Amino acid sequence: MASAVTFFASATIAGDLTGNVTEPDVISPKRYGSDVSAFYLGISGGYGSGGKDQFGLSTPAGTFGIGEQDLTGSYGGIRGGWRGVLPARGGRDFVYGFEFGYDFGSIEDSVTTQISGETVQGGTEVSDVLSLRFRNGLTNRSRSVLYFVTVGYVLGDVETTNGIGSGSTLRSFEDSGRRGGFSASVGAEHQLNDKWSITGEYEYVQFQSEDVQFESGFSTKSTPSYRGLRFGLNYTF
Repeated sequence: MASAVTFFASATIAGDLTGNVTEPDVISPKRYGSDVSAFYLGISGGYGSGGKDQFGLSTPAGTFGIGEQDLTGSYGGIRGGWRGVLPARGGRDFVYGFEFGYDFGSIEDSVTTQISGETVQGGTEVSDVLSLRFRNGLTNRSRSVLYFVTVGYVLGDVETTNGIGSGSTLRSFEDSGRRGGFSASVGAEHQLNDKWSITGEYEYVQFQSEDVQFESGFSTKSTPSYRGLRFGLNYTF
C-alpha cells in the first residue's frame, strides 16, 4: 500500500498544471523580404546615342532645315538611394525606392548645310545632369537578381549653338541654361554578396522643348533627347 501511495503522489506532482510552464523557442529562417530597408551608394558609366533632334532655323526670310542631330557621347556618374523590400508571390521580393544621381560628361552633335552660299551650322550639347528617379521591380526566386523599371525627373545643362558665315569668316551664337525633363529605364541588378551588386540598364532621357532665341535675331526649337546603355556598381549599407 505504501508503494502505491508513493507512486500516485509522484504522478500528481509530475502532472501538476499549476506550476510555471515555459514555452519552447520557435526557430524559423530569416526571411529577407520582410521589413527590410537599406541605403546605398554607387558609381555608373554609360554611352548615349539615338536621340533624334531636327535642327531648323527661323529667320526673317523664312524657316530653313539645317539637319537632323543624333546626340551621342559617354558619361559617368555617382548615385545614392534608399530601397525597401516586401515579400511577393512565388517566393520573390518586391523592391521599391528612390534614387538621386549626378552624371558628368557630355552628349552632343552638330549639323551643317549651305543656304544661299553661306555655311549654316547648328549644334546641341547636354551635360551635368541631375536626376531623381523612382525605382521598383521584382527579384527572381533566389533573390539574387532584381529586374526593375524606373521613371524620374532630370535637370541638365543644355547649350544650343548657331554659326553663320562664308569662307573663313564665321559668326557664332549660343544659348545655354538649365532645363528639365524626364527619364525612364529598364534593367537588372545582380547581388554579388550582402554589400555589393552590379547593375545594367537601358534608359531614355527627354528634355523639355524650348524655343531658343539667338542674338542674331534667328531662332530654333530645341528638343534634345538620347537613349543610353548604363552599367554600375552599388554598395549597400
